[in-house]
This record gives sequence, C-alpha cells and structure tokens, in this order.
Amino acid sequence: MKKLYTLVIFAFCQTFAFGQQDKNISQWYHSHVLYNPGSAATGEEDFGFFTNFRSQWLTIPQPGIGMRTNTLCAEFKVPDGFNGVNNFGVGIVAVNDQTGDARFMTTNVSVPINYSLQLDKSNRLSIGISPGFYQQSINPDAQTWESQWNGINYVTRPNVEIGINPSYASIDLGAGLFYQHTTREKTRIYGGVALNHITRQKINFSFGGDRIYMQTVVHGGADITTNKKDLRIQPNVMFFRAGRAYNFMAGVTLEHILKNPSEITTINKTTCINYGFYYRHNDALVTSLGFKVKGVRFGLAFDANLSYLSQATSSVGAIEVYFKTMHLYRKSSTRTKLK
Repeated sequence: MKKLYTLVIFAFCQTFAFGQQDKNISQWYHSHVLYNPGSAATGEEDFGFFTNFRSQWLTIPQPGIGMRTNTLCAEFKVPDGFNGVNNFGVGIVAVNDQTGDARFMTTNVSVPINYSLQLDKSNRLSIGISPGFYQQSINPDAQTWESQWNGINYVTRPNVEIGINPSYASIDLGAGLFYQHTTREKTRIYGGVALNHITRQKINFSFGGDRIYMQTVVHGGADITTNKKDLRIQPNVMFFRAGRAYNFMAGVTLEHILKNPSEITTINKTTCINYGFYYRHNDALVTSLGFKVKGVRFGLAFDANLSYLSQATSSVGAIEVYFKTMHLYRKSSTRTKLK
C-alpha cells in the first residue's frame, strides 16, 4: 500500500509540475543553448562543450521510479566573412532521459543555428532557429500486473497493451532571440526569449494521442563586476511554460577569483571557485558548487525538495554534475581573453 501511495504522489506531482516530460536541469545557466537557439556560441570562447548528468527521485522506494537525464551540447562560432564583428553560431544539443518501471525514455536532438549582430560597442543581438527530432519510447515488457489470481494462486503477469506503439519519432523545431549588453566596467547583462516544439508533434503511442505543448521560455542574467576585483556576482532567472504547466527558477552565483589571467598572454587564464543558491517555485532549493581552471569548468548541484513530494523523496530531489570546456581557435595577445 505504501508503494502504491508513493507512486500516486509521484505521478500527480509530475503531471502538476511539468505537464509533459521535457528537459529540466538546475544548471541551465552554464549552457543557455539548451533552451534558446539564439544563444548558441554567444560566449567569449570560439567553441565549447558542455555535458550534464542529473539523477532525480533517488530515495523513492518504488523500484524504477527515479529519473536520470543526460545532456550534451557543443557550440561553434563561424566568422562572417563580410563583417568581422558579426558571426554565425552552430551547435548540437542532445538530451536523453528515462524514468519509471516502463522505462519511459525521451530523446531530443537539435541543431541550433543563429546569427549574431553587433549593434554597437556595447550591444549585441542574436537570432536563431533549431531544427531537430523528438523521440519517445516505452518498454511494455517491463510492466507487470502484480498478484493476479489464476484459479490456484497469485502470480505476476505481463502487462500487454493492445494497440500501443512502443516508440515514435517526429521532427521538432525551435526559435529564439538573445540579447547582450556590456558596460564599461565589463559587466555583462543578457536575456532572451524562445519558442520550443513549434511543430507541436503528436504523442503517437496510440491513434488517440494528443499533441505536445509548445514551450515558451524567458530567461535572463548578468555577470557583474564588483568593487572587489576577486568577486563577481552572477544572478540568473528562467521561466518556461508549456500548456498549463510552468517552471520558474531564480537565484545567484558568487564567483571568487583565485588567480587572475595574464595581462600579456592567454596562457595563464583565470582560476575561480563559485557557489550558488537557486529556488525553483513550489519545488526545490538548489545549492551548487563549481570550479574553473583555465578553460575548464566543472561542478555539482543538489536539489532539496520543499514541496509535498518531500514525503516520498525525504527531501532529496536531485543530484547533478556538469563539465564544460571553452576554447579559442588561436591564441593572441590582442584578443578578448577567457575570464
């Protein structure tokens, strides 16, 4: 009975919080291209790679209920031959997650392409689209009906559903805008808006399947220079909505500079430690810890469940680890250095 109660709570909370299973990670601010194709290759680096692993619902006693998510992003700047201050951005984003004893899996792969226009010395605007594909699958053989009476004793039988497709795939499309403003003090302020799943593809497990909701994303943040040369403040906020479901997350990361970069060459790049605190509305408090050594970032985050789902999770919402690399095509003392 306890397992059934836990499963009902989990299913209800998933429906209320998300509406449809979609990419949802706590450290999205390390790779904005996950949600907005307009932000592809808009950082200081010429190309970079980001990967993230998230394990969710670890303490729910029902076997197979936990969710794991794997994320991989790559972004590349392509110089505009007509005007050196503008550039194209090209990338690839792959997200795969799996949950439940039926091994419900979602795979979303897209290719963000954008164009970044330098409006003036301080302002930059990027416009992008993101074609790709969206695939979901289940394993019907993994589901069973427990304690079925066969006339002699109770047995466990396979759950065979007639007319259910084990998987389907369809095209997917997103689009977005991304804006950046840099002050004289080297403070960077940015924000964007994106529409994902514009094609609203059908959830084609059966003939009566509905279509997924289009997702609207609004996000923003900053990398603020302070009076202390060894401290930067990085607030971030994101809101997305799909149908009646929504997600709102906001917080701040403090970055302490342990070693400043060389003023002459790019060999000595900044070494930093950062820690952050974020709140996901009606769900969790997120704490994060990260490091940057030369052109590499890595770290972890922990979601402490605050909603009524904490009865089943013992307040352990999720654990995430990430790894990010940042590279320049060529070294130059006159180029903007990676901070």
